[in-house]
Amino acid sequence: MYDIPGPWASLYIDGTDHTEATAAALKLRWRAARETLLEEGIDEPTLLALEGALAQYQRPRERHGLAVFAAQGRVHYSEAMPEPLCTDSAEMAPLPHVTPLLAKRDGEPLPDSAAEPAACGVADTLAAFENRQVEALLLDPSALAKARVWIGDSPADLSASEERLRQLGASRAHPVRAEDALVRAAVLNDAELIIVNASDVRLDEGVGAVLRPAPAA
Repeated sequence: MYDIPGPWASLYIDGTDHTEATAAALKLRWRAARETLLEEGIDEPTLLALEGALAQYQRPRERHGLAVFAAQGRVHYSEAMPEPLCTDSAEMAPLPHVTPLLAKRDGEPLPDSAAEPAACGVADTLAAFENRQVEALLLDPSALAKARVWIGDSPADLSASEERLRQLGASRAHPVRAEDALVRAAVLNDAELIIVNASDVRLDEGVGAVLRPAPAA
């Protein structure tokens, strides 16, 4: 999805509708999400694409959640989740908000190399990405939820501050959720992405990185 320019609509909704009561509740939830997206400036083609995806996807019979990501008048990815989020979420942003979906997926065992990340905290991890050193990104979305970083129009434009981003040559700068920007950086740098929580490993500011081995001299 990261080669598609935003803004992105990210929708998380309880998609359960296998009874008359739950179907009615889903209509109300979508109405509330729709109003939020309109307030945040969604364009009509993208809104219609979301509405179509919600109407047409193959619903499980049991309770479930649905994640949908749309931009430029099209839905580019959607996935049913085993459980919905605690509350529905709908937002417009420069990047898709994918971490709630990733956190709901069954996790892999934490590799031994991730027990003590070499880079820890937002600034150190961003520096490691800038130097193309990241082998694996460790992310605790709940601990990182309020952090913001800056991105530019190029996928390589990523920094903790607007000033630093412009020093790197970006002509425009947009504040975004740190978690979304870091996930994009991991994908674009072919780094492994590992979603963790506080009981798995201790991370400053909810983020860290395992670095690639230094090239032999």
